[in-house]
Amino acid sequence: MMGDSKVSIPLAEVIEAARDLNEYVVCFDRIFSRLATGDYSQEILADYLVDREVRQRIARLREQMFDALEASVGAEEAERIAEEAYFYEDPE
Repeated sequence: MMGDSKVSIPLAEVIEAARDLNEYVVCFDRIFSRLATGDYSQEILADYLVDREVRQRIARLREQMFDALEASVGAEEAERIAEEAYFYEDPE
């Protein structure tokens, strides 16, 4: 992609991102394990997402990443990269 280019993100933001991502990986693993047993309602996933404000926190992480990316590669390239992502579509 860009070779050895580096992006600068403040250490406090990296620490916050690392904590959040670790929480999500561990919690999703635990929640999906419990769902797989059939002993828990699927509401545990929705409850976690709402109670821990996961959508808002992920949006903040995305903003921090794309601000740093944009500063490094420019707004147009950051937008192009964003558009390459997978986007959920309702099943037909």
